[in-house]
Amino acid sequence: MQFQQIFSLLAVLAVPTNAYFILSHPILETTRLDPIVSPGEISSHVHAIVGGNNFDKAMTYQSTQESTCSTASITVDKSNYWTPQLYYYNPADESYEMISVSYVNTYYLPRYSLGQDTVQAFPDGLRMISGDPFRREYVDGDPDSAAITYVCLDYDNDHSGDADWAERNSFFNHNCPNGMRAQVFFRSCWDGVNLDSNDHKSHMAWPSGGVDGGDCPSTHPVRLVSLFYEFIYNVQDFPFNGAGNVTWVFATGDTTGYSMHGDFVNGWPSLANGTNVLQEALDQCNQDNGVGGELNNCPPFVPYIDSASASACKPLNLLVDEDIGDGHSISKLPGDNPLWIGNGTKPTYPNYTDDGIGFTDFKSVIPDGYTEVGCIAESTTGRALTGSHFTASNMTRGVCVSFCEANGYPLAGIEYADECYCDFEMRNGASNTTLLASEKCNLACAANSNENCGGSSTLTLFNNPSLYSAPTYPTGWTSYGCMTEATNERALAKYSFSSSSMTPQLCMSTCQAEGYIYSGTEYSTQCYCANSFSAGSVAADESSCSMACGGDKLQTCGGSDRLTTFKFDNNTASSRSSITSSAITSVAANESTLISAVSSTSGTSSIMLNAITASTSSISPNSATSLSTYSYSGSSTTSSLISTSASASASSSSVTTVPSASALSSQYLGCYSDYTPRHLNGTSYTSTTSMTNEACVSFCTGKGYAFAGTEYAQECHCGDYLNTSVKRNENRCITPCTGDVNEMCGNGGLLNVYDTGLGNGIYMAGQYSKRSFSAKFRL
Repeated sequence: MQFQQIFSLLAVLAVPTNAYFILSHPILETTRLDPIVSPGEISSHVHAIVGGNNFDKAMTYQSTQESTCSTASITVDKSNYWTPQLYYYNPADESYEMISVSYVNTYYLPRYSLGQDTVQAFPDGLRMISGDPFRREYVDGDPDSAAITYVCLDYDNDHSGDADWAERNSFFNHNCPNGMRAQVFFRSCWDGVNLDSNDHKSHMAWPSGGVDGGDCPSTHPVRLVSLFYEFIYNVQDFPFNGAGNVTWVFATGDTTGYSMHGDFVNGWPSLANGTNVLQEALDQCNQDNGVGGELNNCPPFVPYIDSASASACKPLNLLVDEDIGDGHSISKLPGDNPLWIGNGTKPTYPNYTDDGIGFTDFKSVIPDGYTEVGCIAESTTGRALTGSHFTASNMTRGVCVSFCEANGYPLAGIEYADECYCDFEMRNGASNTTLLASEKCNLACAANSNENCGGSSTLTLFNNPSLYSAPTYPTGWTSYGCMTEATNERALAKYSFSSSSMTPQLCMSTCQAEGYIYSGTEYSTQCYCANSFSAGSVAADESSCSMACGGDKLQTCGGSDRLTTFKFDNNTASSRSSITSSAITSVAANESTLISAVSSTSGTSSIMLNAITASTSSISPNSATSLSTYSYSGSSTTSSLISTSASASASSSSVTTVPSASALSSQYLGCYSDYTPRHLNGTSYTSTTSMTNEACVSFCTGKGYAFAGTEYAQECHCGDYLNTSVKRNENRCITPCTGDVNEMCGNGGLLNVYDTGLGNGIYMAGQYSKRSFSAKFRL
């Protein structure tokens, strides 16, 4: 806004005055309401309104004081100021589009009557209008005509002495490169009794010099501060249709500019902290102390200056529910306002009525369950919300919150008018409990000027408690809290790995597979394991563990030198941990099996796998023999496995040759030979005490590999290539896993292979070449 170029008031400021004040405003609302002329009803034409946000179709002085903010930069000014809205007329299709108001200036000019050295502040409840919506011509010598003027703004060129560019009382015959300033001057002599009148003017009078000042008449002896408006319209945003053609049209239908008028409802408080702020300013801030329009040079105003609050202020009440052509064309002006060309009587539409037109707040619809938290600050180290996000020119609060809801996020934040961010929790130290003043989120939404969408590095935050879900953890694991790193080494220093698919569950499963009871995630993608914390690692504030996990943005995986930790409770561990290594060796050595081929149809084989008899006392002699049937279909691209089981009585102890837990059964691909180089050669690990197929699949998934295979009871191998030509009979992969003897983990030179579900695997027949195993060919 070019506020510093608004002082060419010509005759307005040419007369002797005390120091003047300028209140600059953004538009509060644009709607068809006028509580002075049409109280309680829809008014005849659309107005552009600034001031207190409790503006409504009917108003009292008390209602002005109930405004919660004002577009005025002096927060205690709850007055309202308005003029008719200006439109662009498109002759090609005879349509109209609203011309936006860049900003509004309201001037307070202390002009004295002869022999006086002060003027009075507006009395409580005063209201008045200036101008006439039905005026069709300028009358020389008439102060009411002279009160309406226009200035064509061109900051790059000097038009001094050019009559076509001189200030005038009607529209210009050319466009204005930096906008057109529509100006209204108000009467300043009050009768001292009436706060309003039937015509909303006669309780006020012009001084002897009209708009140029002078003395007040005896009928209106009280000299009030003089009020002057500037509404700067962005006419440069539209083409000029040529001299003699209609380009600009007021909401009244007027194409000349003569019908311009202004309305005022006083909302200055009679007392603020025991004083009348406006009166103090008028008395104290004179031409000798350098006020010159600068509010911060006037001490009574200083405590109340808040431009951020002014720019954030939005309406409290309903607006007329109709299309006013904001940002797009409409076929006719709202209300009974046909195009009004020339000096004739104002035309009307036959049988026009406002029946059926209601009111609305024009705010976007927020999905059920979400409530506004308030205005929060972005983190200084990263985004407060790091989940799904997008930027759009059609952004509103409702658009953003609906997007976050559709993606399952309880938190939704809007920023910079058109940016939307979602998450499951606050990240990077940002807080949703330390709220900023609402004026810090002061940017109107890109697609709705009636609501704000955050600010500069501030978010308008919404929350839906019902969308928070407690994460599930592997059996035996519980949260241990946020911990710091140790003094001289890692807090959990025994085992670690990193993965872009990191989750707490992946880290826990891996640590358990490695035989450790503590797991900790850090920096989103890192996992650490140990059976105790190193010296110096202590509990930290939970807010410092705020980095989203690489593999699940709805969970937290530590922070900077902070670990999100979990502990495995040995008391909840399965009795399988009592299986000794000698028993495992004994079971692995006994490969006696009963294999019965039941059927073979269309390439599908059903194999009945009976139990392996294990001669070890560590396995209960009373356990039932489990008979499982596995049906698999082999092809170059897919394998499936379905398991059913039934119990049969048994007189001896037995262990089932089930290669995996039922949760992984649909991912099982079969028994495959290993060779040199390794069949699955991506990465691997070994656990002499805790290997299971679940742990291996979780590990390989976390590393981003397509296949996982267990071997030698304790080894886990990962890779992206599977050689289908070396698939073997299931009875050969019969070595129980070190972490669960009820699962099979391959055999010597044999792998129980699983699909991790990532979908990036390659099935091949025949021996791999060294080229095939090159890391650069990984998907």
